[in-house]
Amino acid sequence: MRAYAIDEFGKPGSVREVETPKPSEGEVLLRVRAAGVNAFDVAVVNGFAKEYMEHRFPLIPGLDGSGEVVDLGAGVDGLAVGDQVYGIAQKGYQGAGTFAEFQTFPAEGVTAKPSSIDHIGSAALPTAALTALSAVEAVDPREGRAILIIGATGGVGSYATQLAANRGSRVLAAARGEYAEYALSLGASESIDYSSPDFTGQVRARAAGGLDAIIDLSGNADTVASLLDLVRSGGFVVSAAGGVDDAALEAHGLRGGSVNRAGLDRLADPTRLVEEKQLVLPAIRTYPLEEAAAALAEQAGRHVKGKLVLTIG
Repeated sequence: MRAYAIDEFGKPGSVREVETPKPSEGEVLLRVRAAGVNAFDVAVVNGFAKEYMEHRFPLIPGLDGSGEVVDLGAGVDGLAVGDQVYGIAQKGYQGAGTFAEFQTFPAEGVTAKPSSIDHIGSAALPTAALTALSAVEAVDPREGRAILIIGATGGVGSYATQLAANRGSRVLAAARGEYAEYALSLGASESIDYSSPDFTGQVRARAAGGLDAIIDLSGNADTVASLLDLVRSGGFVVSAAGGVDDAALEAHGLRGGSVNRAGLDRLADPTRLVEEKQLVLPAIRTYPLEEAAAALAEQAGRHVKGKLVLTIG
């Protein structure tokens, strides 16, 4: 099979022929039609996760994929060859990812693809949508609450903005100025230029009555810290990018902390939300597998509008 793989951290890889994997017990083999690109993939190829996860070379990156089941490992029930599914190729090591024509997934790591969207759209869902669900549910959005989302137009942010707005909250979207219209289309009440030198001043002006929560998707701890006094006592501040200091939250009487992607047992939730038209796909930019290195480079720039997806076959 063809796959994009790297031979050393921090160096671009190449598309090459590698052996097609076989599903082990509890796994399914997918013919991958599209693969989502995530910030974690950038961390993997640059070696930022090597201290806490095993990495195997040549290393094929990629967590998210959408395609059809072509083989079943022993003990797999509820799935059949030909099923159209999407999910996360979660393993105990890095190197057998979805930037490939075929890949094994844990059976619990896939779910039926939404019938209303194609494989490209489905590949944009798993990690980003599940992370957004986790972050939004952690801040308990309700009618009338004001929530600042920093990084509101990226992959996770595009879903988080919709989820919070759908629950009746007033969403202040912190995003690049050129993405303001896009942020509003996702349901944000207002968009604030994150790149402005007076960003925090603009937030204070727009949220003069205070905030009920901050969702940080940028990892800029200094920016988050500078806005903690705007959050009402007992409010929430969470980060999916390591941008929260727990001690600072406690000092301000706030709840929250770091949040991670929701578990694989929640995979069917994005499907349901899409099918019920409660969630729309973000802006998607596609790259062919041969340009995987360029897609990773764009993701590394941290200014992606919506999601990047590799088209594989």
